[in-house]
Amino acid sequence: MNKKTLTLILLATIATVGCARREEAEPVTASEQVAPAAASEAEAEKLVPKATIAPVNAEITLSPQAQALLKSKSEKVLVVATYAGDPRASEQAQKMADPVSGMIKLGENKQTLDGAGKVVFEDDVIDKAKLDAIVGEVQLTINVTSAKTAASENLLACPFYWKTLAEAGREQIKIACTTFDEVKE
Repeated sequence: MNKKTLTLILLATIATVGCARREEAEPVTASEQVAPAAASEAEAEKLVPKATIAPVNAEITLSPQAQALLKSKSEKVLVVATYAGDPRASEQAQKMADPVSGMIKLGENKQTLDGAGKVVFEDDVIDKAKLDAIVGEVQLTINVTSAKTAASENLLACPFYWKTLAEAGREQIKIACTTFDEVKE
């Protein structure tokens, strides 16, 4: 199988099941299953739906020990939402991709909380001019740490969130943070 045929099959597969990471495939109809083998890469990419853009709501909770630790150090909570997407096959899009992640960064939103609380990430930080350079859905990652304004090291152990923006926009995200000592127990 030559490289071009393999690329077309890969793009047709992406168009069929979506290219979002960490998401289950949705059922597809027979008409959506396979793109014609003679289609160019650009034609195959046109079959992939446009990215969904939506605001996101997240609730950050702290264990009693984490809350007490932050208070004792006069520290805050930093919540960082990063938006990115998989690059299209074009040379221009590939050049825009980060060499480490392989993705095109579309924007970032940082919010600081005094402790536990809710945040809303509006979609206004997404560079919409770059959306034509990505294929599939926008990926959203949320990382929660202590703000490191009073203490030089991160004091919180929080799970990393990664889903498509389409999924994240439909759910109430909950991120529960503890201390590193609690994780060891």
